[in-house]
Amino acid sequence: MNLISIQNNFYDSRPPEEWIRNFGDPVAQDYNGATIIEITTEYPIRNESLSAKMDLPWHHDKGYKKDVHSHVALYCVTAENAGAIQFCNMKAAYEDAPEELKVPELCKHSVKKFFEQYPDHPCSFNSKAEERLYKKSHAYHDLIQNDEYFFFSEAYTDSIIRDKLIEHCYQEKYITTHEYNTGDLIIYDNKRLCHRRDGTVDGKKRLLRFALNNVKVN
Repeated sequence: MNLISIQNNFYDSRPPEEWIRNFGDPVAQDYNGATIIEITTEYPIRNESLSAKMDLPWHHDKGYKKDVHSHVALYCVTAENAGAIQFCNMKAAYEDAPEELKVPELCKHSVKKFFEQYPDHPCSFNSKAEERLYKKSHAYHDLIQNDEYFFFSEAYTDSIIRDKLIEHCYQEKYITTHEYNTGDLIIYDNKRLCHRRDGTVDGKKRLLRFALNNVKVN
């Protein structure tokens, strides 16, 4: 499939747990096995929810896990002055990179790295034990995947050339911006793309996020 697939005005009367299987195989996203995470500026409807009010830096969802799911789906339930999501094409960034950046490296990806940069980022946990477990989460991934793309993110990755990668990869020419609209279904490659967003402070936004493998979208 393309790195990004967007369906406008998507609607299916079935529960989202059912219709998402038309697009791929859902993967659990939290310690409780939830396959749907709600991202919202409003009062959460689901127990598994995240706030959409704060900024997030460039990242791959669950990039600090050993088995990173291949794709992400976002369904926009509500969007009123909701802002945008940005995607950075790490495949194109690798193809254009100078040879000095194309040096194999085994990089650590960790939640610790995120909180070193954003110590005040709000998170809620069911227990202190769950919080400790989450904040210790880390994995090692090859910086260069299949001689095809950089697996690197501002949020989670340590690298000996970190500053040079940030400067090179997050150039405007590699970035695609999509403004949220109610009814959008966005499915994107979670490995070959990094993504980021600005917080939605003055608008309203409610998204359903799915983690997918074996994607069936053309």
